[in-house]
Amino acid sequence: MKTAIVLTTIRVPLLLEEYSKNFENYNHKEDVEFIIVGDLKTPQDAERVIKNLIDKGFEGEYFDVPKQKKWLQRFPKLERIIPYNSDNRRNIGYLIAVERGAEIIVSLDDDNFVRNEDYLAGHQIVGSTQTLKTVQSSNNWFNPCSMLETEPKKNIYPRGFPYSKRWKDDYQFTYSTGRIVINAGLWLGNPDVDAVTNLNEPVKTVAMKSEQVMLAKGTFAPINTQNTAFHRDVLPCYYYISMGTHINGYTLDRYGDIWSGFFAKKVINQIGDRVAFGHSLTDHRRNIHDLFKDLQNELWGMILTDKIVPLIESIRLTKRTYSDAYLELAKKLNAMINESSEFSADIKNYFSQITDNMKVWVDVCDKIME
Repeated sequence: MKTAIVLTTIRVPLLLEEYSKNFENYNHKEDVEFIIVGDLKTPQDAERVIKNLIDKGFEGEYFDVPKQKKWLQRFPKLERIIPYNSDNRRNIGYLIAVERGAEIIVSLDDDNFVRNEDYLAGHQIVGSTQTLKTVQSSNNWFNPCSMLETEPKKNIYPRGFPYSKRWKDDYQFTYSTGRIVINAGLWLGNPDVDAVTNLNEPVKTVAMKSEQVMLAKGTFAPINTQNTAFHRDVLPCYYYISMGTHINGYTLDRYGDIWSGFFAKKVINQIGDRVAFGHSLTDHRRNIHDLFKDLQNELWGMILTDKIVPLIESIRLTKRTYSDAYLELAKKLNAMINESSEFSADIKNYFSQITDNMKVWVDVCDKIME
């Protein structure tokens, strides 16, 4: 199946040269296409990397801002809801990949480095039916970091794991069979944990100590967009949520991919497909971060995650396609938030905007995929 590697960056993505060598070494050169989505701060030299890959015989294209604007002319409503200087721009790459016929889309961050193993092999389970070790939990949540060995040894949770669900791990493992539509590859080096965890005690992940794990139907886990592969079928329910709203003097950020994953998993549950965690691994050499700034930006994401998770869990979906179930989720979630006294007017307005954006996204996906 054709696989598209989608990456948004404000740097020169030299890491893709190592990915290209990996694909050559494992005979995947004909299987992949590189789609790089630039932003306002992306250096012009980013395009040079793609040109070098094309010269080596790979398919690929660099979409700078003018080229993105030209592509978006068909979808003016979509252009208005994809901000600049934001990871949200990877949405454009997802759409282009599917429009070009990709069956599997792999979302990378520009600090996810390839390891000396067959990178595509782990993600090529996407779209196939697999019998895998399957986890369910008494509180409906699984911690993917429990699959990793850490130094120093300690229990850590990934960014986006609800605080109300932490320290209550109670897992039951069986084996089951299902069609994998998202495969979340894990990371060695710097795990994707929140600023609270990083400020408390930095930790490294040094090995994966578990076989591949599939989530049971009612079991959730945070799904980010670094080293994550998804099947084209789920594109309508995998919109990267816009952040940037201001709440009580803080900017809400760094949870767009996490909430996208929550919504996608809810819809995947309804359709009857499955999500897996494990291979392929990447080396996460985290770009320099101001952890206190991260904490400020993550604070309301943490707070709201613990408020919306019970709502997501409780919503009953009835629709039977990815597009329809996602629209149903958007409508019911917005209604529950607006009817609740738990949320301020600003938060209600924000979620009304987000659920409107979800409708725009589905409309564009339906046009591209028809």
